[in-house]
Amino acid sequence: MARASVINSNSGSEGELGLSHEWKLTQYTTKITVANGATTGKESAIAMPAHFMPTWVAVTAENASSNACNLVDVGNDADTDDYVDGAALAVGSSAGFKGILSCNGLRGTGNGIDGALAAADEVEIVISTDPGANTLVLRLDFFGIGLK
Repeated sequence: MARASVINSNSGSEGELGLSHEWKLTQYTTKITVANGATTGKESAIAMPAHFMPTWVAVTAENASSNACNLVDVGNDADTDDYVDGAALAVGSSAGFKGILSCNGLRGTGNGIDGALAAADEVEIVISTDPGANTLVLRLDFFGIGLK
């Protein structure tokens, strides 16, 4: 039996590596602000693609918040820990790259019990404490697999 390559280098799309005619490896980037007095923030518009299961997320603080805080959960409107559940990644007090988290939530490939969302949705985050007057802006770069 012949073995076919799962990688299709001719996918022809920026930011994706085709696995087959139906699947692709892809990156999705968003920026989310957590305001002074809040511990949650979400995208201003629906952007997380439908039929996408994130494998990991790279976290970068775009600014230094007034207070030290940790990124705890990453998810969506229905479940704020759907992608990352129970992290303790220090993200406040200084700008810059903070780390890479495995997507261990119900819709991440690390767990994947619920599978990918059928419809696109906003990404929402939960942090450990109020970021203070400077607020907190996080850039999240998701890498995962999804349907074309």
